[in-house]
Amino acid sequence: MTRIILGTFLSILINNCWSAEGHQTGKITNLTATTHGILIKLNKGLPSNCEGTRFGWMLIRQENTALISVVLATWISGQSTGTVYTSGTANSTGYCIVNQFDPDN
Repeated sequence: MTRIILGTFLSILINNCWSAEGHQTGKITNLTATTHGILIKLNKGLPSNCEGTRFGWMLIRQENTALISVVLATWISGQSTGTVYTSGTANSTGYCIVNQFDPDN
């Protein structure tokens, strides 16, 4: 029984450590559009899984229209603080890929 509890605890701990490297909370300080999608920068820098990303930009791919809409609405409202979740750097673009944006309420 002790092994099961310990195993469960360690798996939760390891899972939480893994997800912590893929997010960053901050304010969007810059935004631009490219043929690949929307690029954003945060005042707090990049999540640790985005090392090697060019100039601190994170990419929201063009096909992620709901995500782009939320980020643009947040940017336009002037309340552009939130948490960005990323999946690491895409080799084809060289930018860190954003897969979720959670705006502060």
